Amino acid sequence: MSSADLRYPRQTLWADYIRAAIGTLLCGLPLLLVEVNRWVELILGAGFILFGAFFVRTALRQRTRYVLGPDTLCADGPAGSLVEWNRLDRLKLSYFSTKRDRSGGWMQLAIGSTGARTLKVDSALEGFYDIVERAAQAAETNGLELSVATRANLRSMGISVAGQEETA
Repeated sequence: MSSADLRYPRQTLWADYIRAAIGTLLCGLPLLLVEVNRWVELILGAGFILFGAFFVRTALRQRTRYVLGPDTLCADGPAGSLVEWNRLDRLKLSYFSTKRDRSGGWMQLAIGSTGARTLKVDSALEGFYDIVERAAQAAETNGLELSVATRANLRSMGISVAGQEETA
């Protein structure tokens, strides 16, 4: 298996930048232009900080590239990390729904290997399926016990881990 160079799509990043800018402006402008009561000021200030943090997170995602190789997943960027598949000791696949009927949403994969910080990627990342599939293979090889939710989310992607199938 050769290495794959993966990034978040430009369109997704620009949409996040626009959301962050609009939120920051909507929370920040009233603080600058209008006299507001203390509680409203606290709420707007908290929103301003949250949207500012979302902007910074988006910038970090833009500057990070992920290199998926046969032995590692490397996040090369400002908050980089390295996951060694043969030392994988953490794998959690979560689904976050945006609708009551669970028809919309995204997945987030949190993985890590011994001695390294946890690396999180979401389903907007190009090659997300390939990363999840490789992580599941490593979990199977390493005998890593997965949570019920992680196994269900893997199954929803058409991926199974031998020895951890659900029993009816």
